[in-house]
This record gives sequence, C-alpha cells and structure tokens, in this order.
Amino acid sequence: MAGSRRLTELLQGVSARLDLPDGPLVVALSGGADSATLLYLCADLGTQTRALHVNHGLAHSDMMESAASDVAQRIGIDLDVVAVTVQDGPSPEGQARRARYSAFAHKTSERERLLTGHTRDDSVETTLMNLVRGTGPRGLAGIPSYRSPNIHRPMLKITRNETREIATLTLLGFADDPMNDDPTLTRNIVRSQVIPLLSTLNPRLADSVTRLSAAVAADNAYLDRAAAQIPLQVGDRSAAVAVGDLLAAPGPVADRLLKMLLTQVVGRGGVTADTLERTWSVVLGSSVSQDLSSGVVVERRGAMLVAETPKKRADVEDVSLTPGRHRSGRVEFDVLSHDGPCRVAPLSAWQAIFPADTKLAAGPDGVVTADGEPAWTPGEKRHPVAWYEPGSVGYLSIFAKEVIG
Repeated sequence: MAGSRRLTELLQGVSARLDLPDGPLVVALSGGADSATLLYLCADLGTQTRALHVNHGLAHSDMMESAASDVAQRIGIDLDVVAVTVQDGPSPEGQARRARYSAFAHKTSERERLLTGHTRDDSVETTLMNLVRGTGPRGLAGIPSYRSPNIHRPMLKITRNETREIATLTLLGFADDPMNDDPTLTRNIVRSQVIPLLSTLNPRLADSVTRLSAAVAADNAYLDRAAAQIPLQVGDRSAAVAVGDLLAAPGPVADRLLKMLLTQVVGRGGVTADTLERTWSVVLGSSVSQDLSSGVVVERRGAMLVAETPKKRADVEDVSLTPGRHRSGRVEFDVLSHDGPCRVAPLSAWQAIFPADTKLAAGPDGVVTADGEPAWTPGEKRHPVAWYEPGSVGYLSIFAKEVIG
C-alpha cells in the first residue's frame, strides 16, 4: 500500500510539471527509465500516443531494443523499431545522436509531435558541458524544450530520480544503457565526477544551474527577436545583409544576425567562433573577403555583406595580373614592370613585389597566386614568396586597393 501511495503522489506531482504539446504524440523510447516513464505518463493521461525505438547497431543496442519492447508491451502501446547505421567519427555519442534524429525525422509525420525523455538532470549536465566547451550564451541555456520542426522535451522540469522511481514502482522493465557507465564519455564524467564535486560547494546545484539556464534562455529569446527584425536577403545558396544595419546594431544582436546570415548558406553546424570572427573582419574592412572552412565566400559588395557558396561563383575566372590595371571582385590592381635593380620593399599589406618572370593571377577568392602558389591576400597578408630581395634586377610591383561599385 505504501508503494501505491508513493506512486500516486509521484504521478500527481510529475504530471503537474509535464509539458505535453497538443496533437498525436510519438515517444522516442530508448528502453531506459526516463523514456519509459514518459510513455507511461502519456498513456496514463489518455493521449493519442505511439512509441518509436532506434536500434543503433552498437554493442548493447539489441538489449535496449528488448527493454523498449517490454516497456511498450506492458503499457499497451504500439512500438515501431528502426535500425540505423552509426558512422565512424571522433564522437561515437554524437554520431549516434545524428543517426537517431535522422530516423526520427523520417518516421514521424508533420502532424505528430515527437517526445524525448530528457530530464532536468540532462539539461544541467548539458549546461555544464557547454560551459567547459565555451559554447556561449546559447549553450548555457541548457536543453531547449522545443527543436524544429516537431521535437518536444516535456520532462525538463522533472528529475531523473523521479522518473526512475516511477519506472520502478510501475514495474516497467526498463534497462540501463551500459554506455552511461563508459568513463571516457564527457557526459558521464560530468555526471559522475563534476556534478558531485560542485554539489559539495552548492547542495542545490541543479536548482541554481536551472535558474541560470532559464535566465540566459530569456535573454537569448529577446536578442533573437531583435536580430530577426533586421532584414536578410536570401537567395539560391546565398544571403546578404546591409553592412550599415550590422554596424548600427548592438554587438550581441549583430553577432546573432551574422550567425543567421551564415546559417542560410552553411547550416547551423558550420557557424563557429572562427567563422564569425573572420566574417567580422570583412564587415570592418580589415580583409576584402574570406573563404570559410565550409567553402562559403564572404565579401562586401557596395553597401551589402554577401555570403555565398562557390557554385554561385563557378563561372568567375582568375584575372591574369600582367603590367597594367586589372580588377578582380572588389580589388583593383596596378601592376608595374621594372627593368632595373629593386631598391624598395612593400610598405603595407596592399603592396607586393615579385620577380619579373612570375606568372601572377588574382582569384575570385581575393588571393593572388604566383606561378600557381598562393602568395598574397591584398589588405591581409603576404606569403614569403611575395617578397623580392632588394638589389635584384627585373621585378613587378603591384599596388592594390579596394573599390566599390
């Protein structure tokens, strides 16, 4: 009877904090206690629910599939099992997550709402992991309750201890994934070592981190709305924004606007601190253009900052830099030929000197090549090959400048 009273109390308290969306529900059932409890709560509330399990094909995946099947059968919910292949990569956990969410996308309809069993403890762990990684304000907000287009996390106000107790009292037959005991995984280190240590300094650590995440999430939402008020011009594999709008916006808003711009052409995963810093160098005029590691070119065109993929620029050919005046993109070159001895050296990043017989060309990426080798990015840097020893006879001097229009 005591167990029944405790279960009733738990279900009442947890159900009051459960944030279920409207519409047909699909529970991502791993076979663990958290998702098993989520499925039980959905069924207990009488919602239209089905379950989906992803078998990752890893060492313990069959065991977790068997547990998921037992849980669904005990609750009386249909279970759909999807087998995926986890690609090799530096983070097995990350690769498995990508394969899992890809399966979710393919196995749910637009009308359905996919639910995951993430708890408050998961969000606290994520916040601390992101703090260590230096991911910025968005990472400090913890796990978002919603992920586009249809993924919801309704148990972020519920603790892992509560879900485990419910799953135990209801005899759901869940299983603990052995990967949760792998001491090499970052999340497990945070869970088993970092959080217990920090809890000695603050026994209410989870409450404190949760409040921090909620405050940061509110700030993020406000700044995101402010950035969304500034118009972007989005085309086929390209995006542009007015430089004046960027410079007039407060720093945090402008950073978000640049991230929105880059996300249009590289995707969310391609926007890093490095790509953002390099893009700012173009905005502020310290570089003419930047080739980002993702293959996207960022440059200023008149009053606009433009980011586009090379496919939009495939028809742009290199410009041969022979004696005379040439233009490539937004850079104009004056190339002078000298027959006498060289008695000067470049005085700025906008000047360079080469041997007279060097074959020079300016590419659409803004880089000048010498005999096919990158030698100079005007306004940014010269490679060693772009130097010519004073006293040598016969040389080319090039003066570059940025032009608009």
